[in-house]
Amino acid sequence: MKKKFAAFALCLICLLSAAGCGQAKTDTQTPPTADQSAVTDDYLTTISGTYVELFPELSKSEYRSIWIDATTPIVGAENAETTTDMLLGMCMAEPYGPVAAEKYASDPNSMAFNCYFLGGVDKFVMDGHTITGLDAQGQEVFSRTYKLLDEENENGFIFYQSEDENSGQFTYFAFSPDTMETTYHLEFRYAEDLSDLQSWFEGNYAYWNAAAIAEDYDQATMKHVIELFTTENLSAAE
Repeated sequence: MKKKFAAFALCLICLLSAAGCGQAKTDTQTPPTADQSAVTDDYLTTISGTYVELFPELSKSEYRSIWIDATTPIVGAENAETTTDMLLGMCMAEPYGPVAAEKYASDPNSMAFNCYFLGGVDKFVMDGHTITGLDAQGQEVFSRTYKLLDEENENGFIFYQSEDENSGQFTYFAFSPDTMETTYHLEFRYAEDLSDLQSWFEGNYAYWNAAAIAEDYDQATMKHVIELFTTENLSAAE
């Protein structure tokens, strides 16, 4: 789930003394992140479906054994439980924005990301260039059609803007070029101000990066995404 998370996780692992502190690497057994140049022009049409928050699904008790099996070869059986909790916790924080930036500036060891959906959205429905957000009762929070922007950014995200100027918090979306076929999950951000999507660590949405998985995922997909997340964030160059 991106080099930013990998570097962040390795810093935490060093504190646990559970693994080496080298540069993160991607397991050659797992698919590489999607090539942005290949998906940029039509990215939204490649992710049609209904999505729920990833980390509440990852943390379900029935998947604990998958986590332990994935972490044990890297950090050892004695550290697998602690490392699993650390990996889940690094993306399940509540603070984001200026509050998080202030908190982590004074206490760097507590740094974590909020990877939940914001704005009262419980599910996202992607349908071509239309994005719809539904609340916990299945009621529509918003539904807009989006156009691609030619926006340079340090994170390699693909930017879209709502065709409705009155879209509030859902005016701009920034997607990592992930798909369910390549990395088994999605990562994206959204905001009313484009400038708030340029950095993970500054602005009104600092330390926030929504992570999602298809609502109809199966256990094989869950196993893949756990193995990918574990490998990218724990493996160290030898």
